[in-house]
Amino acid sequence: MTTHKLKSKQTLDMPRAVLAMIKANVMAYVVTAIFILLGSIVLTYTNASAAIENWIVLIGIILSAFLAGFDTAKVDTRNGYKWGAMGGVLYFILFLVLGTLINQLKGLAPSAIFMIAFVVLISSTIAGIISVNYQK
Repeated sequence: MTTHKLKSKQTLDMPRAVLAMIKANVMAYVVTAIFILLGSIVLTYTNASAAIENWIVLIGIILSAFLAGFDTAKVDTRNGYKWGAMGGVLYFILFLVLGTLINQLKGLAPSAIFMIAFVVLISSTIAGIISVNYQK
């Protein structure tokens, strides 16, 4: 008769996890700022339309949310989708707070806000999965 050892549950240091999530989001917003500046420079110094700037900013948001999810998921060796999603949710909450503080969400349609939330959640969740599998 064979016996199976049960895997012992790892304990997770929550202050470390919260600090990692904050650090990941700070880095993600640095990337977002770079893409916003890039979009502004393209719009200012070229004949590109405002739609090009919108695409540049959207790609920046996707990459930033990916970075937030990837770095947040590094705190655990499993459940990357959960940690990635949590990093993305924090990214989106900060997006809403900052957008409200600078009065830039007034003119944004609710469907656009929903699309941004969906893209952030999907991007950060996929990044969390990749991050956990990348560590192995």
